[in-house]
Amino acid sequence: MSDETVWDRLERPDVDERLDKARAIRDQMGIYGEGGQASREFYEISPTHTQGVIEWCFGMVWSQPQLDLKTKEICVMCTMAAQDLPDELAWHARSALNLGLTREEIIAVIVQCSPYIGLPKTNHALRAVARMFKELESGPSS
Repeated sequence: MSDETVWDRLERPDVDERLDKARAIRDQMGIYGEGGQASREFYEISPTHTQGVIEWCFGMVWSQPQLDLKTKEICVMCTMAAQDLPDELAWHARSALNLGLTREEIIAVIVQCSPYIGLPKTNHALRAVARMFKELESGPSS
């Protein structure tokens, strides 16, 4: 298949529709905006990067209907644990709670990764979610 053939088959998206889908998904995740992660810091550095994250990641990938949001969040938590990204993992674990996973399920997801990612990364991931659980219990910091 030539590039021209592929080019002709590409979707011609409605950007507003993608942004609406992204907003709806991020609202369900409940970790963005007031008191949560914000894109402002990235926007100030690079509006292009922010547009890509919101439009592509959430407006295209997360909005695909084949997997439910809880399953998508499980996939993301596994990749965050595998890459040893505890801060991002904690945010996505919080999202997983908002999407209906239990604390026990989140822990089980991380432990399930252990034979494949190693014990140190598993330890880091478990510590990250334990900190997040503790923060939720103690409420927002002043």
